Amino acid sequence: MARVEIRPARAEDMEGLAATTAGLFAEDGALRDRLRNPGWPAEHGAGWVADLLGDPDALLLAAVGEGSVVGHLVGAFSAASPMWLVPRAELVSMYVRPDHRGLGVGSGLVGRFTAWARDRGAVRLHVTAYADNEGALRFYRRHGFAPLSIQLAADPTE
Repeated sequence: MARVEIRPARAEDMEGLAATTAGLFAEDGALRDRLRNPGWPAEHGAGWVADLLGDPDALLLAAVGEGSVVGHLVGAFSAASPMWLVPRAELVSMYVRPDHRGLGVGSGLVGRFTAWARDRGAVRLHVTAYADNEGALRFYRRHGFAPLSIQLAADPTE
């Protein structure tokens, strides 16, 4: 397997980033939450990625191997505010193609995100993972994330 480069995303990465966004959605969000629109990536994924490229408070990383995007990470920075006493950053979205997992790509993406957040002054990092996604929970715990709160959901129509 060729070396994977982790770098800020570029306009020419758009198609690959849209594909990894769709991969994450199919494997996680749309699979684990029946209220997610499985068509969202095809309809809106490319536009979402394009908007991120121009957002000064967003981090969009591409993991590129053998000339194609094999993973991505999206981060968002929030400054201190009257409600939040300190700046913080959220790891919004991360995906590594299955054939590139276990090779350190995810760890490299999280390391770059952590450095970016620290350089911007973030005092806390956040990430959300589905409660039944044990692999993601283990991964994030290995990288220093710990449960802070529990989000509960109810579907009143059932």
